[in-house]
Amino acid sequence: MFHPVSLIVPLLILLPNLLFFQLEPQNMPDKTTRNSFFTGAEFIGRMGVIIVPLFCSLHMQNGLEVLALIVMLLSLGIYYYGWGRYFRNGRPYRLLFTPLMGIPVPLALSPVLYFLSASVILHSGYLLIFSLILGAGHIPASLSDYRRNA
Repeated sequence: MFHPVSLIVPLLILLPNLLFFQLEPQNMPDKTTRNSFFTGAEFIGRMGVIIVPLFCSLHMQNGLEVLALIVMLLSLGIYYYGWGRYFRNGRPYRLLFTPLMGIPVPLALSPVLYFLSASVILHSGYLLIFSLILGAGHIPASLSDYRRNA
């Protein structure tokens, strides 16, 4: 069953990405080939974490769910801070991957942590699986981009 309130879960992560497509990065390197496993996992994970929450209802009934919400909000805060740093500093490509507060590839780690936590408050094993798939693709691909462009 479709749960429109749960639309907010993927929407909060997608908002900065919409700006990204309107305001492309500066100093972007030439296209490099990426590992097809990571690219495929990243794509499958992204589709899953966007679609699955739409069919799950939010639950806030116990301490674990409250803790998951806190982790979601903290990871979302780190994510927005990283995007803010990127936009404030003229959109250099390298800032999409540069560590933030000691966190490597924060714009890859924070959304994965966000969706893993969301799987708890949405009681969704499917979201958990797609979050892990997203992490298996997005984090190594971002680390590779960081190493190539540091």
